[in-house]
Order: sequence, then C-alpha cells, then structure tokens
Amino acid sequence: MFDATAEVAAVRSAYGPEEERALAVYGDVVAAFDAAGLPAYVETRGGLAICAYAPDGTMMVVACQDFLPLNRAMVTGWHLAHVSEDGPSPKWRCIVHDTVPDDVCCDEPGDLRLGPLVNASKAHLAACDHTREAAAAAGGAS
Repeated sequence: MFDATAEVAAVRSAYGPEEERALAVYGDVVAAFDAAGLPAYVETRGGLAICAYAPDGTMMVVACQDFLPLNRAMVTGWHLAHVSEDGPSPKWRCIVHDTVPDDVCCDEPGDLRLGPLVNASKAHLAACDHTREAAAAAGGAS
C-alpha cells in the first residue's frame, strides 16, 4: 500500500539548500496541503513547484505561470494540476484551479488565498475519474 507520508518524509530528508530556500518562501503552501491530509513537498527539478500526494499516489502540483518564482511577490496566481506522477510528461493532467491572469504583466494578480486552492484540490479528488480508477486498480491488486 502506498504511504504518502513516508514518501514525503524521504523527499524532505534529502532537501538541499535550494529546497530549504524554497520551503522558507512557500512553507505556508506546504503546511496548508499537509493540514488537508495531502502530504506536500518542494520540488525543484525542472522548475520550482509544490507537489502534494493524493491518497492514491497521484499528485497535485502547484505552480504559477510555469513554475513558482523564489520571490513570492512575483506570484500572480495559482495554477493547480492533478497528474498521474511527478514527471515532465504525465499520462494525464487535470487542471484543477487556475487563478493566474491571462496577461501576467498587465492584469491584476489572481486569487492567492490558500483556502480556495486546497478546497479545490479536495473537491477535485472526490470527483475525478482518474482518482477512482487508481483506487479501483489498487483495490483489484489486493
């Protein structure tokens, strides 16, 4: 059985200076997902993002336009995707919540509150066909 908490603990134990610096900037985002039962960690491969494991082992990935900037003041909105795995080309991708403005240089920033971001994650996971498929596959493998 998949243990998201153990997976995240292993990732966090290998944090280097880059991850620690990002955690100092986005610790509240990580904490919000942790509190919602979605263990989260800082990902720096291929650009900065916050990744949170769903109970079935799929991932919620928080970014901005493309990736999160180290300067939090440059965040213009949250882009939240649900993916099958952490990697550059997941098998599928669901866009769950996107408050990034269409024109990031000229439009007002989108909603940056964490409550709606986390609530969108939980609502999506409860309804997503991919989550149900993963749960059925795990149940069938037992």
